[in-house]
Amino acid sequence: MGQLLGIEIGNSNIKFVLGTKKGRIIHVQNYGIDPTPNNAVRDGFIVDMEAVYNAAFHLLKKKHITEQNAAITIQSTSIITRDVVVPYMEEKELRNVLEYQKEEYFPIDVSDYQTDFKILEVLNTDEGKKLNVLLVAAPNNMINGAMDLLRRLNLKVKFIDIAANSVANLYAHKSMSFQGEEPYSIMLLDIGGQTTTATIVSDGKILFTRTILYGFDELNNIIAKEFSEESYEQVEIFKRRYGAIYDDDKAPDDDLYGSHISHIIKPIIDTNLVQEISRVLDFYYTRNNARKVKTIYLIGGGAFLKNFDRYIGKAFGINTVRGDILDNIKARDAVNFKNDFLYLSNVLGLITRVQ
Repeated sequence: MGQLLGIEIGNSNIKFVLGTKKGRIIHVQNYGIDPTPNNAVRDGFIVDMEAVYNAAFHLLKKKHITEQNAAITIQSTSIITRDVVVPYMEEKELRNVLEYQKEEYFPIDVSDYQTDFKILEVLNTDEGKKLNVLLVAAPNNMINGAMDLLRRLNLKVKFIDIAANSVANLYAHKSMSFQGEEPYSIMLLDIGGQTTTATIVSDGKILFTRTILYGFDELNNIIAKEFSEESYEQVEIFKRRYGAIYDDDKAPDDDLYGSHISHIIKPIIDTNLVQEISRVLDFYYTRNNARKVKTIYLIGGGAFLKNFDRYIGKAFGINTVRGDILDNIKARDAVNFKNDFLYLSNVLGLITRVQ
């Protein structure tokens, strides 16, 4: 495939990464991030195609990107995932079986959805070999919107992927246990503008994923209101520089802005995010294939919130770090790329599929 243009049309930002993969190394030739036009994308659905097209077109032009081979990642609370165990069979036969039986697995009108699957692993059971399969259903109008946008941009669509699978591919090696070590899992916590997606991965395979309808756009609104700033770009800069969350008795005296922001947002984050993540973990641990979560990696724009890694780590008693720790990515614009890495995890995951 050579070079690939990875694309994400997020609720808050439009992101491009132009790159290729050689061995285990991802080489980033170019990338770009611009704000998504206001209210043009809602929970992953493009609702104002002209606005999104114009913004994407101008970003490609600004970054001088001419590559046509493209892939896009999608993310929404409307995307449904299921993992099932089925008798062992060849992939072609499995596709036919799942197409015939998909109504049994999804509590929806499947005619309104595109469905696909990924074989996670081959299981050796007392009843013989079986397959553990991840099933995905995405709304037709979401898929059609993404395809329509890429066609308008004169791009050749190589594949569409869900964000959970993209980041699972990117961080797969972080979930690998050594020989003799107790198998473990990691959680990838992608905090976006309108949603947060928790994806649990072990030995490079997705064990569980859920999307929570809460993101940090609310933090932007709070900053804009508290500091009388209307410019989205300035709010983003301010958030990255001063946004913070602390325990009530641990806020440093020299971080006045961060302490003030923390005092406002802490109850909101505890109620809308921490409690929801706790429910995700509780449900995950009821599953037969659950493995102890060893590390939580924070990605997405919300991961820039100062002290958020310590806060989440303390809330769940799990080692938590920002996800910008990968050493297998080389970028031409290394300094700026490092600053923007957390925004780009989903699209970087698309590049891992370059052959």
